[in-house]
Amino acid sequence: MSNASRRTGSYYSAFAFASVILSCFTGFFQNQYYYGSEWMVLVTFALGAIYTILSVMSGPWLQGRGQGAHCLYYVTQCAVVSGLIFLSPIRGFFGIILLPLAAQSIFDLRPHWAALVISFLYSLNIILWAIPYGWSGAYEAFINYSTAFAFTIIFTIITRQALKARDREEKLREEVEAANLQLQAYAAQAADLATTRERNRLAREIHDGVGHYLTVVKTQLDAATALLPAQPEKARETVQKAARLAGEALDDVRRSVGALHADTGRLPLPDALKELIAQGEPMPTFAIEGAPRPLSSAIEHALFRAAQEGLTNIRKHARASSALLILDFRTPQFIRLELTDNGIGTSHSTTHSGYGLIGLRERIELLGGRLETANRLNGGFALTVEVPA
Repeated sequence: MSNASRRTGSYYSAFAFASVILSCFTGFFQNQYYYGSEWMVLVTFALGAIYTILSVMSGPWLQGRGQGAHCLYYVTQCAVVSGLIFLSPIRGFFGIILLPLAAQSIFDLRPHWAALVISFLYSLNIILWAIPYGWSGAYEAFINYSTAFAFTIIFTIITRQALKARDREEKLREEVEAANLQLQAYAAQAADLATTRERNRLAREIHDGVGHYLTVVKTQLDAATALLPAQPEKARETVQKAARLAGEALDDVRRSVGALHADTGRLPLPDALKELIAQGEPMPTFAIEGAPRPLSSAIEHALFRAAQEGLTNIRKHARASSALLILDFRTPQFIRLELTDNGIGTSHSTTHSGYGLIGLRERIELLGGRLETANRLNGGFALTVEVPA
């Protein structure tokens, strides 16, 4: 039982002992003695005081102690009450002084030890009357004390079970409160994680979309600057193309920030890739292998961003004169996108990449796919993406 229930049990025991002992000793003031020796009265009161003190002080003393302490206590109390009832000058009602100790044993001891203590106390009352009156006295005591002991045992067991039920209820309430606090902490962590993921998703969208368009626009404007002195008309066309790409970049920003979760109004992936490769130099060769099939918007969007990021890196860093973009539908379990160029490759390890490829890898892994980047053996760079579909 919990400490609170043990304290309640101790209060119950102390109250029971005090009430019963007081009731029993009132018989001394009725002058109904079986024996008139004054020393018996004095010894009985002394043993009653010891019995009361031990019972009241036992609760705090026994708490947390082992079986040895409980054994010592109950052996001592059984010895005290044995002398108490046999030396008492009065009989009859005085025998119920054993009942509080029987009730206390149910609270403190295991059932078989409590049964042993109760049997001993019950036997004391039977023997007390059997000695002077024989079997008739024993039978009379059996009838009179059986009801008292039975009521005490049943009432004590019910009280003990009620205290245990209250302990279970209190423990369950504490567990529920702890679980609620833990759920609140998990909810806060989930909210933080969702916010972080959304921020990362927006960052990937802005980088993959706006970053690509700005790279192409810058390339076009640099070309226009170079063409302006000798070929103003060609420079004008280049500037116009840059302006168109800037408009597309603005549309892409609106789609990313305003309706990122919907991806509505997007062209089919092959058509979107054809428009993408036409936006700058070098213009890759585009090939579709296998029969195109419908894909989820999330997969189409991820593959489009992969091609966009790869083309942006080619146009910014590769110094390539040609590139090849392949969209492969031949394997039923996944879609494969491969982008290669004949540029200078990279001096970094294949696992090292900038923010764009890091974000792209996160995007692909969220779909259960994989992204690989590596220098080609015959020169240039290769980016390969596979996603389940």
